[in-house]
Order: sequence, then C-alpha cells, then structure tokens
Amino acid sequence: MYYDEAQARDLVVRAGHMLQERGLVERTWGNISARISDTLFVITPSGLAYEDLRPEQLALYDLSDGSWQGPCKPSSEKGIHADAYRLRPDISFVIHTHQDMASICGIKGEALDVGADLPGGKVPCAAYGLPSTGKLRRAVAGELEAEPRCQALLMRRHGALCLGRDMEEAFRLAAELEEDCARRFHALVREPEAQSSLPQLGDSFRDGDYFILKRGGQEQKCSIYRKNGDDTAELHAAIYKNFQAQCILHCRDPYVCQVSGRLRRLRPMLDDLAQIAGADILCVPAEAEKVLKALEGRSAVLLRECGALCLGEAPDEALAVQRLLEKGCRAQAYAWAVKGCRPLSYGDALLQRLIYVKKYSKKKQRG
Repeated sequence: MYYDEAQARDLVVRAGHMLQERGLVERTWGNISARISDTLFVITPSGLAYEDLRPEQLALYDLSDGSWQGPCKPSSEKGIHADAYRLRPDISFVIHTHQDMASICGIKGEALDVGADLPGGKVPCAAYGLPSTGKLRRAVAGELEAEPRCQALLMRRHGALCLGRDMEEAFRLAAELEEDCARRFHALVREPEAQSSLPQLGDSFRDGDYFILKRGGQEQKCSIYRKNGDDTAELHAAIYKNFQAQCILHCRDPYVCQVSGRLRRLRPMLDDLAQIAGADILCVPAEAEKVLKALEGRSAVLLRECGALCLGEAPDEALAVQRLLEKGCRAQAYAWAVKGCRPLSYGDALLQRLIYVKKYSKKKQRG
C-alpha cells in the first residue's frame, strides 16, 4: 500500500514521537520515511529534533533520480531508505534508529538468530561503514538482497533498520527487536552493583560568572573566578573557566562506574559516542589539572572508579553525552562478555568526532 502525501507526513511525525516515548530515538539521531508512490517517499530532515518536527518540514525524495523537494535537506541516510523501497516493493514505512540494545548487539557484526520472533527468522548485520557513506549504503543493500524475507537488520557499530508494510508494523518491529536484544544482553552481562559510597561531585549549571552546584539535595551558588573553599566546586569552576560548557553532569551509572574502574581509556564501540563525546574517553583521578587535560577535544571524562563528568553547551546536550556514554559503557561490558569485539579504529572515531564538531559549530553560528 502507498500513503497519500499528507497522511505520510503526519505518520512520520507521529512515529518520531512514538519512538521517543518508547526510548528508541533521542534528539536528532536516526531517521524515518513513508512511501507515497513507486518512486516517491517523504523522509525526516537532517538535524531537526523529533519533538519539534512538523509535517511540512519533511523532504519529498525521488529514488528514481535522487532529487528532492522541501524546505529542509533530507536525512543523510536517504540512500538507505531509497534502496529499501527499491528492493522491497511491499514496504511502505522505514525506521532507522540508534536504539540502545540493538546497537550494542550489533558491535560484533554477526546476524542474530531470532526464530519466529521477527520476519525471516534472523536479523542480519550489515558490515561497518562510516555513517552517510556509500560503503554503509552498499552493505545494507547487500543484506536486504541476500535476505529477502528479513524486515529488520543491524548496522554494525551504528544502529538498526526496520521495514514495515505500514507505520504500525515498522514500529512494532523496532520495539520487538529492542526487547529481543535486551534479553540477549542481560543473559550475557551481569549488571554491576550500584556503589552508594561513591563521592557526589554534583551537577552544575552556569549562570554568567557563577554556577549553581547541586549535590546531595542541596544547591550552592559558586563563583567561577573566585575561590569557593571546596574541591568539588573548584573542579566545576576550572572546567567552566577553560571550556565553553554551560552544564556539567556527574554520571554515577553502574556500567560507567565499572568501566571507570577497569580502563584508563575507553575507545568507543559505537559511532554515536565517538561523534558526541570524543574519539576516546580518558579515565583520570578527579583532580582539576588532570580532568582539564583529559577533556581537551572531548565532552566527557571518566573519573577513576567514580563514574564520569559529561559536558554540554546546554543541559540537554550534557544529558545526551551522558546517555551515549552510558550506552557506550554497556557496549564495552557486552564486548567483555562475548569476546571478539573490537572498538572503532581511532582514525574513524576521530574523523567522526571532527565532522560532528564542525557541523555542530556551524549550526550554532547560524543560530
């Protein structure tokens, strides 16, 4: 079936909200499309958050010649959607997510045997390619051709793709894939115990030459440029003094704490962590001088055996860094459990970080 254009636009926006509510997408990660003819589909634009998206902002894409219309540039993964519709005439809705558990279960690059749980009996895994490149697109198309019955597949180090005859089926497949991968993860990985005795380094929010430090249920107004007589406050002040951060969050997630106790350098298994946090995340003692050095070129730092600090130019950006670091540390725990998983090459991770920072900076300047 094909949707009429107005219906397709409304359903794509609705699907974005549903995916957010289910925790399968965040911010601008991933993309969604709906078919309106043999060759035309509407697709989410590049760089717009799902909660702000309006139907008229979707791009209309023609897979026959690669042309598009609309006020906003289509997603950089439009070619993957085009191939899905070209190879699967019965498909009318495509969802690409960076959902946590499916992304983690794809880091080894192997197909998942799911029996009767999902169409086709297995979920193939497309070989790794840098996001938005021809290499990744060819890898995904190759798996769709090799497994003509599958409607869900993994993209190594990147995320998942779910194909439905309608929006409801595509959404259901994304949710079921995540549930299946969560069961796999928890069958292999023992959850670390929460450490209640960890020091509370607090969360803070900048306000001009001051910042509000929240810890232990209390708030304290601190100066960035004058002594505060408190090691924790001085650590936050030093970060604000040396970086453009407007928010600092202390992450005490059990998996993050586990990694901070075992590694001195976390190399990302997943490309979204490399993009938003850094090509590698260093682990150092919670001492201002060492923390500042470890944050150069990065948005997060692991603190030896006590979690991490995550930075952002707004609270939601710091929270996104924290979420991806938590996901990345779960990926590391999964890698320890299954063996044979290697992190992103440092070159690829660094390239993705540089591209992300460059594009993000341009958006901020235009804003």
